[in-house]
Amino acid sequence: MNISIIDMPLFYGCDNPGVEQGPKILRENNLLDIFNKSHNVCDMGEVHVKNVSSNDKYAANAKMKYLDEVVRSNIGLADKVYTALENSTLPLVIGGDHSLAIGSIAGASKYFENDLAVVWVDAHGDINTLETSPSGNIHGMPLASSMGIGHETLTNIYSSSQKVKPENVFLLGCRDLDLGELEIIKNYNLNIWTMKDIKEKGISTVLKELLEAINKKNIKNIHLSFDIDSLDPKYVPGTGTPVEDGLSFSEGKEVLETILNTSLVKSMDFVEFNPVLDKNKKTLETCIELLKVISNNL
Repeated sequence: MNISIIDMPLFYGCDNPGVEQGPKILRENNLLDIFNKSHNVCDMGEVHVKNVSSNDKYAANAKMKYLDEVVRSNIGLADKVYTALENSTLPLVIGGDHSLAIGSIAGASKYFENDLAVVWVDAHGDINTLETSPSGNIHGMPLASSMGIGHETLTNIYSSSQKVKPENVFLLGCRDLDLGELEIIKNYNLNIWTMKDIKEKGISTVLKELLEAINKKNIKNIHLSFDIDSLDPKYVPGTGTPVEDGLSFSEGKEVLETILNTSLVKSMDFVEFNPVLDKNKKTLETCIELLKVISNNL
């Protein structure tokens, strides 16, 4: 397969420095070699993220942190993702915080238009808005923004159109949802399988249900957005917003294998590795193993 690797060294969406170093640390630990073994790799380098003082985090908006630079860098990412797809490669975006999905989904949406599903594997829903967010951190808003829900500055990144229809969004592994997110899930009847569902039914049954739901819609293209905090913190202590009782490593592996083996995944995010928070390189080791799973199943 032809794969484009794109680095997004961004922490402004989570306001927790360190996660912007994730792509660099993964590269230093043979990221490119993992994919070069089985694929043709185009190294598209990193999206430029301007240095912004923490004193200016509310300069553009009184409630959303670092808004201008989150928007600017996501436009740059969207353009790289779209270019990768135009050149018949699969863009793999290495983060960085999850606000980068605004740009990656925008780029994929421009290319695939309405024939796009988003599979969101995350401890969180990331479907807050300016009004519902308890923190003002934009990494809690990318999925809402991509569905056209929320502040127009975010929903209009790269284009003014809705990037993905709510009925084509599939959430997996959530276990920390804010009240505003629960309301959006209910109002839009979103497809969601929480950790409670996974524990009750088993991961294999849940994945079967998820794929059946996608197949019923006859969607041919998936953007897979994988947040490492979907795993239990014992596997990934080096992430900014860990939540207990997450996926085991084997469950996370099965999620990646099952979804990638559909051959429908055409673009992907791998996000929220913060090496500054890591303990004894445990998260680094887990990320490397997960990236090997990704490479082996693309």
